[in-house]
Amino acid sequence: MEDDIDLGPCCACGGGENVRNMMMLSLKAPVPGTGWGCVVCHLPSDGAMAVVCDKCLEEHKPLVWAVSGWATNKQRILYSELSGEHRHNMSFHEHDDD
Repeated sequence: MEDDIDLGPCCACGGGENVRNMMMLSLKAPVPGTGWGCVVCHLPSDGAMAVVCDKCLEEHKPLVWAVSGWATNKQRILYSELSGEHRHNMSFHEHDDD
């Protein structure tokens, strides 16, 4: 399809087919402001991301790379080079069941 977004190579196998699954990682993005965040707990968009193909997602293949910058720029960094923790503040996500 012509309107498909090209996310570049799979962060697990390096292949280019059916790379359409985005993963939010609990580590800091190598480029601040270009990852995932949360408006509920005021978490900045500094979370690392990975993109994987359908096959690697289905087979739970380990990540070799992570996205560096915006996913559509197709830049990668070794997963082992990521550092820092990026997690939700769950006190903002709890709800009262009354």
